[in-house]
Amino acid sequence: MRRRLLHMLPGLFPFVLWAIPHPDPWGPYLFYAVIGVTAMVVINGLRQFAAFARPGEDDGRGSILGYAFPVLLSMCVSRGREELCLLTLAILAFGDGSATVGGLLLGGRPLPWNSGKTVTGLLCFWGMGGILGTVVYWGESRPGVSWMIAAAVAGVTVFIAGILESLPSRINDNLRVGFASAAIGTAMHFALVG
Repeated sequence: MRRRLLHMLPGLFPFVLWAIPHPDPWGPYLFYAVIGVTAMVVINGLRQFAAFARPGEDDGRGSILGYAFPVLLSMCVSRGREELCLLTLAILAFGDGSATVGGLLLGGRPLPWNSGKTVTGLLCFWGMGGILGTVVYWGESRPGVSWMIAAAVAGVTVFIAGILESLPSRINDNLRVGFASAAIGTAMHFALVG
């Protein structure tokens, strides 16, 4: 559970950001501050990885860098559309984090395509990732978008990211979820908002 809480903690950043007046696009101070804070969190996470590693897990680079890299890449590529990197962050933090918590705490039937994951976990991914992804995307969008547009962008993104997270794969799920969320969220944004 401690690992899951640490996984979800960065997802609070967009809500903290609401309390800080900032320009759109983000100015250089905020942009570089986010990169700096992310670098510090990554370095600390790599140093302290043994404290929250799964049994037999020796190397945290895949999970920690797999979490940070898609969000930062999205932020750099989508300058002026920072709501897209925050959507990616929300889906990683709350969708992926809730899938594990929901699957472990609530149990449920295994997925037909992956017996190591549950239907409950996938539903938790979609529910929490969809709701909080919508709120975060809507809250950072400037000019503002309607709730319906925000729900459509986040909903399609989290649906596909949830399927990709649930597939059996040797590729770290943070990378799969992060890059899928960044790419699909961006495509949906430009298809619906322009």
